[in-house]
Amino acid sequence: MKVKLLVVLTMLLSACNQDDEPAIVDTALEGDWVLSQVLCYCGFDPDTDFALTQINFDTERDLVTVTQNGEYTFFREAGEYFYGGQVDRIGFSDDSVYRFEVDESRLTLTFQDNPQIADDEVTYVFKR
Repeated sequence: MKVKLLVVLTMLLSACNQDDEPAIVDTALEGDWVLSQVLCYCGFDPDTDFALTQINFDTERDLVTVTQNGEYTFFREAGEYFYGGQVDRIGFSDDSVYRFEVDESRLTLTFQDNPQIADDEVTYVFKR
């Protein structure tokens, strides 16, 4: 009887494992970023100034602040947003998810789109 109980407990404990992927590694995101380019299936006026959109990551508080100094909203509405995620994905409370990559002074955020819709892929390129 004890052996059966031990086997059942072992099975239960092994079924309650943590997520396979580690928490988001976001220290490289820390600080100010200025939007430099938006890549999508859309067109922009050649004079579009993407640099009017800036973001600041506060990795201690898991908070990103978006500042819009122009009339257009490219990344998100101006404001503060809490984020979370795993590995190289950032998620926001509205269920939007972005894959991120930091390469020295360049941050690339790619919206994780619906694969059934070909025209909703958007990549945002920020610079320090």
